[in-house]
Parts: sequence; C-alpha cells; structure tokens
Amino acid sequence: MKKPVLNIAPGQTVNYHGEPCLVLEHRKDGTMLLHLDQMTHAFGSSNNFAASSLRAHLNGPYLASLTDGNPDEIITRTVDLTALNGSKEYGSCECKVAPLTIDELRKYHDILPLPERFEWSVTPWSTPKVDEDDTWVLGLSTNGYVGDNYCDSTGGSRPAFLVPSNLPVEVEGNPLEQYSTRELAEEIFRRLPN
Repeated sequence: MKKPVLNIAPGQTVNYHGEPCLVLEHRKDGTMLLHLDQMTHAFGSSNNFAASSLRAHLNGPYLASLTDGNPDEIITRTVDLTALNGSKEYGSCECKVAPLTIDELRKYHDILPLPERFEWSVTPWSTPKVDEDDTWVLGLSTNGYVGDNYCDSTGGSRPAFLVPSNLPVEVEGNPLEQYSTRELAEEIFRRLPN
C-alpha cells in the first residue's frame, strides 16, 4: 500500500523504487531520505566533496539507477561543506544525492542504524587555507563513533536525498503499522453495511 512520504514518521523505513530508505526528516521543501543499502566508493583526490569522484558518481550513474532513470524526481539541495574546524573554504555545493554532513549525523543520531563499514560524510577535517590539509574526511564508524579517513581510501556511503513530500512510497513492515488506530477504526466503520 502506497501513501505520501509526508505521512510516514521519521525513523520509519520505506521503499523508494524498491530500495529501502529511512525517512530522516520532513522539511518545507520536501522529505529527506537515506538509502539504507551501503555502497562502496573512494571519496576522491582531495577532501572537497564538491570536486570529488564520490559526488560525480552519486549524482551521475548512482542517481540514474536509484531513480529508475527519473532524476528529476529528486530535489536539488544545498550541501554545506564547512570543515570540522569551522573553515568555510569549500563553501557549499548543489546536488541531488550526497552523504550526510557531520551536523546531520548528530541530528539524526537516534534513528540512524550503524553502518556496515566506515561511512563517508561530506565534512572535511580541515582545508588547505587553514593548515594545508586536503586529505582527511570525517565519517561514521561501525561502532557509532565519528572518525576520519584519507580521501583516497575506499569507504561506504548511504547517501541522502530530498523527495517531494507528496511522493507515494511503500511502507516496509506490517502494512497496518502505517495507519493510526483511528484510521483503522474509520475504515472498518466505512466498510460496515448500513
């Protein structure tokens, strides 16, 4: 049974084009989902996500596959690339699919399942103008700790993306769990013969 993603509580799992996704948050411009199947990819040759091979992959072949060839279904969003030390050298970038920032990892901590392997964020440790560092990227470890890894290493990614809140999605689990007791009772009374 499909229902608009806006009616699904954060922390619930839905199927987006047959892929398991976690509802993270309902925003005024759409609903943020996180793809739960971790993919593996190197970050890039520097810790600037805007120029990374990971960004190119996520917003190219990965996006086409995730959306079944309908990339316009995902809303372009601004991703903040502020470094952990506060450097804003990298600014932000526009994209449809991206790993979470460190601030988002903190925000959704209570509903995020632990990753199977170290998982990239988009947040650099530092930037070249601050201390000539363009190699370290922060991410989430399998034990829930935030750590860092060399940008040219291979890590995991469960990327996030924004969809229209009225987009119909399948809810995973018991199909009746998606309805409140009131909705179920109203449906029963609606079906009773007069």
